[in-house]
Amino acid sequence: MPYFYIPTHRIRTESLSLLICFVIAVLLNVYAIVTYDAPFTELWTSILYVLEATFVLYAVWIILRLLAYLFLCLIGRKPKSEHKLPFILHRHERGYRSHHHNRK
Repeated sequence: MPYFYIPTHRIRTESLSLLICFVIAVLLNVYAIVTYDAPFTELWTSILYVLEATFVLYAVWIILRLLAYLFLCLIGRKPKSEHKLPFILHRHERGYRSHHHNRK
């Protein structure tokens, strides 16, 4: 089974993207509460809907980034950094040896 390495900066970037999507979903919920004169207890009682909206926004964000990446590839411009498979490297490509290589 191959081991995968995800760089720290990629984890931070994706975590920040997810946090921003969550904040947008909460702000949309607050807007709906104010617009429809609902009680502010709706902030807590509708948290599952907010989480659902967060993941929908995050999925849309991922699709937009993939479309931008594909567009750049189609017009012949290379994205900022070259990736074999976006941000994932096999462990043996980084210079590590697995325990299977040490057997004699």
